[in-house]
Parts: sequence; C-alpha cells; structure tokens
Amino acid sequence: MNYHALEVCELKQEAKERKIKMYYIMKKAQLIQLLSMKELPEKYIIEKKTIVMLKKEAVERNFPSVYKMNRQTLVELLYPHVYGETGAQKNNKYYDGTDKHYDPEKHYPK
Repeated sequence: MNYHALEVCELKQEAKERKIKMYYIMKKAQLIQLLSMKELPEKYIIEKKTIVMLKKEAVERNFPSVYKMNRQTLVELLYPHVYGETGAQKNNKYYDGTDKHYDPEKHYPK
C-alpha cells in the first residue's frame, strides 16, 4: 500500500485499526514510517499489552508480589532493555542518605 498518497486522516484511521497507541498526535511522516513496517517495534507491542497480560507474564517469570504492582512498574520490571532504568534503580543511583538521622551531639560535640 502506498501510504504517501493517503491523507493524514486516512493514515490515522489505518493506525487505529492496527491499534497503534498515540496515533492521533503523530505526524504524517511518523505514521507512514510505522505503518510501512511489517512488525511494530517492541515498544509499541508492549504498550498494547494489558495489565492482566503483564501480571501473567511476571508470574510466569517468578517475580514476587506482582499483584501489588501498577502497570508502569510491571513494564519496567519485565522490559528494562526497552525502557531503561527502573524507578528503584534511579532512586538507588541518586540516594544520598537524607533519610538517616544522626545524633547531633555525636557529630557536633560542644
């Protein structure tokens, strides 16, 4: 199919039928690029998965406490190579010990 000959609204309709998320804010060039691919990139496939599917996949991989996790946490846990560092890894990276309380008399003797 020649996507270059189609109007933007037709491209968006095609993207909607292929269940591409956020198609309505994409530019024509980006829509053409995505629709021209035989298979969507992994990021778009993951976005289509429901939280039930993600929880089932996490249980199969033996992750603990998956039923308490929200969708974003599950996605970051299951697909760190796609979405980069997880929230927990970011927190540990920038941890500076501000939650610890030191006795002021120990650190500042009179």
